Parts: sequence; C-alpha cells; structure tokens
Amino acid sequence: MNRKVYTGVDMLRPLFLRRLFKGYFAWIITIVKFQDYWLSNRKVPKRMKLSKVIDIVNPIFVDNFMELEVRNLAYDSRVVSKDTLFFALKGSRLDGHKFIQDAIGKGANSCIVEEDVAISEVPLIKVRNARESLADISSYFYGFPSNNITVVGITGTNGKTTSSFLIKHILSVAGKKVGLIGTMGSLIGSREIDLPNTTPESLWLQKIIREMVDENIKECIMEVSSHGIKTGRIKNIDFDIGVLTNVTRDHLNFHKTFDDYLSTKISFFSGLKKNGVAVINIDDNNSDKFLNSISADCITYGIEKQADVKGTIEKINSNGINATVDYKGKQYRIFSPLRGRYNIYNILAGFSVAKLLNVDDNDIIEGIKTFNGVEGRGESIENSSGIDCVIDYAHTPDALLNLLKSERELVSGRLICVFGAGGNRDRGKRPEMGYVASRFCDIVIVTSDNPRDEEPMDIINDILDGIDEREKVFVEEDRKKAIGMAVNMAKKGDAIVIAGKGHEKYQEIKGKRFPFSDRKVVEFLLRTKGKDES
Repeated sequence: MNRKVYTGVDMLRPLFLRRLFKGYFAWIITIVKFQDYWLSNRKVPKRMKLSKVIDIVNPIFVDNFMELEVRNLAYDSRVVSKDTLFFALKGSRLDGHKFIQDAIGKGANSCIVEEDVAISEVPLIKVRNARESLADISSYFYGFPSNNITVVGITGTNGKTTSSFLIKHILSVAGKKVGLIGTMGSLIGSREIDLPNTTPESLWLQKIIREMVDENIKECIMEVSSHGIKTGRIKNIDFDIGVLTNVTRDHLNFHKTFDDYLSTKISFFSGLKKNGVAVINIDDNNSDKFLNSISADCITYGIEKQADVKGTIEKINSNGINATVDYKGKQYRIFSPLRGRYNIYNILAGFSVAKLLNVDDNDIIEGIKTFNGVEGRGESIENSSGIDCVIDYAHTPDALLNLLKSERELVSGRLICVFGAGGNRDRGKRPEMGYVASRFCDIVIVTSDNPRDEEPMDIINDILDGIDEREKVFVEEDRKKAIGMAVNMAKKGDAIVIAGKGHEKYQEIKGKRFPFSDRKVVEFLLRTKGKDES
C-alpha cells in the first residue's frame, strides 16, 4: 500500500494545511453532534444525593442531616415509595405537612417543609417556598428536559385547548410525532395520560416532558393556565414560542383582581427562551399591554386590526369557515370545519405557530382543513330530529358571548341554552353570564354546573340576578332534567347549546365527583326523541 510521507517542507505547504485543518474540524463537528445527540437522547438516571438537593434549594435550615440517595420525588403521600423525597405543599384545601408521617411510613427518606415539624426519623429541609423548590428539584432530577425539545406555550382565557390541539394536528399532518399537555390531559404521541389540572404541578410537567424527549418527540404543545404561572409550576421550562389567545374575566376567586390576572398572563412571556417568539392576538382589548411589556420578538394575528397574520372571513355557516390568510405578502385560502366566528382566532394562532415551526404550506392548509375540533369544544351532536345541538366548555361571560353570538348567526329557529356556573369560583361572573344568555337566546334554562361546596340554588340565584327578561327563563337544578327540558322544547330548525362542562365526565358536588356527561345525556335524549317522532 502506497502512503504519502510528508516531509518538513511539505507540512508548510497550503494544501497540506488545508487538508489537516479540514480533517481536524470534521472531527470536532462529529464530536459536538454526538454530544448533542447523547444529551438529548440519554436516559436520565433520575436519582440524586441529598446534599445536592440542599445545594439547589438554599434552605433556611436542615434538621437530622445524613447523606443519602433520593430515587423518587412526590408531593402526594399516596404515591410515595422507597427513597422518596417528599414535598409538603400547602394547597387551598389540604396541607402536605399533615401527611409527612404517612409519607415516611411508605418509604420517604427525606422531606422538604415550610413549617417547623417535630420529626427525627428523616432529614427535614425547611424552605421558604416548597412549591418553588419542587420546580427546581424536579427540573434537575429529570435533566432539564425542555432544553432538548421545542416547547410551545399557549395562554389566555379562552381558546387554549382548541388552539393547542389544532397545532398538534397540523404538526401530525406534517409527519411529526408531537406531545401535548393541557385541560384534556397529556398526549405523548398517541399515548394518553390523565392530568389533575390544565397546568399540573412542576413534578408532573418535568416528568412528562422528559418522557417526550426520551421518546424522541421534538415538539411539545402546552396549555399554560394563570394558576400554573402564578404558583410557579412552569418554572424552569424554557418556552420557544408563547401564544396569547385573549384575556377576559376569569379566575378572580384566585387572583382577586383582573389586574393581577392580566399581569400574571403578561409575566408568562418573560419565560421565553432568549430567541423565543411571542404570538399575540392583536384584536384582544389588552394586546397593547402585552406588546409593550414583552421583550421577545412578537408576531401578531387578527381579523380586525392590521396584523402580521391577517385573516379575512369569506363565508361562515354550520359546515365551517372559509377564509383568506395574508402573511408576508402571500395569500392562503383555507377552509376549516370548525363552527363559529370565534374559531378564526384559533385557526390564525395555529397558522402562526406552524409558520414559525417551518411547516410546509400544504401541510398547514391540509391540517386546518382536516381538524374537526375537540370533544366538548363547539362539538355538534348529530341527530335525526333536525335540531342543531352543540356542547361547549364555555364557562366565562366572554366565552359564552362568543359561543351564543356565533350560534345566533347559524340557527334558523329558536336558540335554547342550558348552562350554570361553577361553585367555589368567581361569583361576579355569574350575573354577567345570565345577562349574556338572556341577550342572545330565546329560551334560557339555568341549572347546576359543578356546584362543589356551594348550594346549587345559591349559584342559580346569582345567575338570575343578571337577567331582566325572566319570562324566557326556566330553572331546573338537576342538570340531566334541564337538558331533557331543552330537548323536549326544541323543534326542527331550533338549536340547543349546552354550555359549561364540555368534555367533563363528572359533576362535582360536595367534594365528590359523580359520573356525568353532557354528551351522553343529550345523545340519549335526542335519540329517544327521534324514535318518538318517527
């Protein structure tokens, strides 16, 4: 085999130097690529020394310290196993400090607390904010997974769920395996995981995102609630894109004032990555406050004001929406089977995010065209009675307004609405919802939603305070009977809107959840009505 032997003179020649440096840099690039691949695909060991925990949380003090290994994290004593670090979180109803002994009995080897606790069996780490410590430890424990996946966060009062599922669908049409976290639970590809909240505790979030990364998912779409922002559940999650749908009155039982609710939503956008992008609904009444407060790059969408992504509705009926979208000097003709004028904003939000993620134009148009919506969100219930029946999650004045206003445009006969309001929530929105329903509907049936710890009739009376035209109003505390009233009253050409619970499969009364589905109830009643009329 002939091999070139370089002399000292040869080594000074430009050709040799070019080859030498070319080979050197090729090796460097290979090493860097392998390191990136390893970091993004390695299985995180998910264990840590207690001394590392202490370094991260910066405690007030530590009692009973001993070096040990943490192999699990938990804030619910029911899921504690051997070698668990237990976080005593304070909630609105329960205090985790009361369950420390139970956690220790099940294998917890250490605890993070906010209060002084007389326990000597395990190390106690006292901190100022246990929930913040949970976020810090969870992100470390699972290897800061959001660094290795594109995270799209969607916040706003209404439209989060539909927008997030639409974006997921568009990306799926483009051939991507996508993760999703939100009100309807979590999807890791096609695998479903039930979640306790729209934005669950940080431990859940970090664990789920870690699983997404381990399964080689490249995009995660996440609904971000004001509770999740305010309580720090999303701390240490790096968002590449943040989307604002809209901001109207909601959750004032938690935030106390609208200004606090608004500022909480605005603060979400400060958590975007260095090169992150904010996608803002410019038609929202508060859009200027967001645009003036956000330091990240912004793109806007809307149908009324000038926007980067400008939509124009060409035609709207019960079959869907035909529209034109203008973006960077190019026009896109789209069709969506989603019903209701308000859904154009969800479509534009989905379009905007898809463009930012460099999805092919044909895949975007096809994704919008083939997205049939989300269970319990403007969901049309088929029947043989000629009655247009829609189930929706609308539980705020603005959501109910948009829903009923859109249905008013589409119905040829009477509009009948069945709705209530949730207990242990903002009382101030109840009369506003009553006013909205009476303004747009021919018949209003006020009933129970999830009364929780309140008396159902107390909630109903709050709603009635906003209604002047009482002659069109019926009251039925039992939600199943209320839906039955609507079905019995409805004639061919009429429309029934059942609002408030949407996809929920339960009704919460006095601390217990009883099986209940608006969809199953109305499907049965409409089917029975159809048989009676045939």
